[in-house]
Amino acid sequence: MKDRQQYIFRGGEIFLLENSTLPGEIPGDLADQVADRFELDLAGKPATAVLLKDLPRGATAPAPATGSWVRMRQVFGSENPADQALVAPASRALGLVNWHHATRFCARCGGPLVDHERELARHCTGCGNLIFPRISPAIIVLVSKGDSVLLARHAARNQDTYACLAGFLEHGETLEQCVAREVREETGIEIKNIRYVGSQSWPFPDQFMLAFKADWASGEINVDPEEISEAKWFDRDNLPNTPPRGAVAWNLIHGTFEASSKK
Repeated sequence: MKDRQQYIFRGGEIFLLENSTLPGEIPGDLADQVADRFELDLAGKPATAVLLKDLPRGATAPAPATGSWVRMRQVFGSENPADQALVAPASRALGLVNWHHATRFCARCGGPLVDHERELARHCTGCGNLIFPRISPAIIVLVSKGDSVLLARHAARNQDTYACLAGFLEHGETLEQCVAREVREETGIEIKNIRYVGSQSWPFPDQFMLAFKADWASGEINVDPEEISEAKWFDRDNLPNTPPRGAVAWNLIHGTFEASSKK
């Protein structure tokens, strides 16, 4: 519908006009690429979250003449006030349209799902099962040992980047237990003084990151090679290549969470 703000996504990118503004309608050269759309209110305004079809592996689509594609991670890390104003509503839009697109059939009976008339949910036309948007809680932790911090390279991605340890919360455990377990499983060390410092929506596709800091208690680094390629202690004044500004790990490593809590 024209004049509704259009949050248009392809993968981890959002389509923006000049000055980080949103289009009021889907550009004509993108209209035939829509995989799913979901109408909702964002930042007090009617909006449509639009998910475009994935491109074939290795393919690059030219940007429409009216705007450009911007990585959501770039928006997260931008210091431009216009970009920062987009972070919360765009995160919500991306998370919800990802959920909507992936949630098509009932896990209980296999029947087709339709949007609920009143709730932010989908319901089964067969058994009536009600499915609400999914959020996957995950922890991320920066471990310190004196003036050094523990950073690791992941075995499956970002081989040139060292980041904090992270993992998903499991049923039956507290967040603190999850932090200790993930550090133990991935590096073999024990930690203490676990403390919560902040959180961030991370809709890639549906994570909610809870950030912690902790101190080394005992043990030597012994990585799980299926998860971690390498883990090392780094001096705070001599850090390796780390995730970019705006990432949860960047906020932990560079103290943004603690700085924000003191304002």
